[in-house]
Amino acid sequence: MKNMFKMRFKNILLIVFLLGFGATEIKAQFTVTGDFRTRFYYDTFSGGIQDRQDLNYIRYLGRINVRSNVGDNVSFYSEFMTFTDNPLSVTRNIAGTEEMYYGISQLFAEVVFPDAPVFDVVRFRVGRQQFPIGRGLSQGSSTSYARLFDAVRGDFSKYDFNLSLFGSVTRQNLSPSGLFPDSGGDKIFIGRLSRTVLNQDLMSYFILNRLDGNYNDSYIFGGGIRGSFLDPELEYFGEIAHQTFNTAPGFPRMSGIGYMAGIGYRWQMGPFRWVKLETRYAAYQGNDESTDRIERFSPLYPSFFWGDRAGFANGVIGGDYPRDGANLEGSRIFYNRIYFVPQAMQRLRVQFQYIYVTEYVDNDNYNSMNNEFSARVFYSITRNSRIQFRYVLREPNEDDFNPNLPESSTRDRFSIHRYMFEWHVRF
Repeated sequence: MKNMFKMRFKNILLIVFLLGFGATEIKAQFTVTGDFRTRFYYDTFSGGIQDRQDLNYIRYLGRINVRSNVGDNVSFYSEFMTFTDNPLSVTRNIAGTEEMYYGISQLFAEVVFPDAPVFDVVRFRVGRQQFPIGRGLSQGSSTSYARLFDAVRGDFSKYDFNLSLFGSVTRQNLSPSGLFPDSGGDKIFIGRLSRTVLNQDLMSYFILNRLDGNYNDSYIFGGGIRGSFLDPELEYFGEIAHQTFNTAPGFPRMSGIGYMAGIGYRWQMGPFRWVKLETRYAAYQGNDESTDRIERFSPLYPSFFWGDRAGFANGVIGGDYPRDGANLEGSRIFYNRIYFVPQAMQRLRVQFQYIYVTEYVDNDNYNSMNNEFSARVFYSITRNSRIQFRYVLREPNEDDFNPNLPESSTRDRFSIHRYMFEWHVRF
């Protein structure tokens, strides 16, 4: 009897709680979105100096976004994402080669002041967040550099002008015990000014990388434009930036440029609802040994992803590798693609693309870069679910061989044939 009485009492309390909860006004409104991507890979190798076994593996990308509106002007945003500790798998966080786990990639509060004094709109964000610029030439999406940007951001709008200020501590020194912060660390400060003129988006920006140490700072000035002309389907973009490094007295001056441009056109033709042809180009200046100055464009956090492995900037192409003593001759990336959407099957898209990667300047008559050709088929099962079949051929753009390098695709110059199946779900 006592147990039955306790159960009834608990049920009564639960009913009272639910009734009270239902009668309470909930001011926060939650919006949940996300996506999940599963990839199955099968790799074969050819053209190498030794036989390599075929590879079969799976990679994942999981992401959940929650946005909470608290009142009219305040909101809270969080993003949970799959992580891996393998530094070779950071690109777009397609995990799978090490133990995977979920972590917070974005977490910030936002407050908006419409009709603020002096400005039309003022917005502040505090917390872990992204701050990509343009197409990622100098500063890309932090999803490629997760858990780095715990920052404060302010956006100020007046007429057609938009000013954004961003400051973050990307690495904090700790005491020997690890229990409290120590002096020093790495910081980044960004200012970006943008405006729309004649339907063309213009921007300029400044990036200050303040790394720990006396002579580790660098400064980047950049600008860009994007839009369309003659036809709304004829789109273009361009961006150029200059970086100056703070060097110790008596050492050669070090600076360089990076630039990126692209143009694409989409049209209807015969049995195809859409045909699109697009070409892009990006360059990171490297050192020319014939000059006294050290030429180098090496932002810390670029991120653009044009191909399977060869056409991205994140550690290997540009990125921080020149700073760390590799790829000193810089990089050039040429990207071309064409895709078709049939009238009879508008959920289907067939795409072919080719990426040619070489060095910015050739000091040693040796090119360690790889090229890439891929054929891709996309099919939308539903509005929020899509599958993809992909064939990729990655091969050296020169038939040379360097016996002084360790076993790798650079030394061996082998080709990779990759087959991939992907299922992507958004909700």
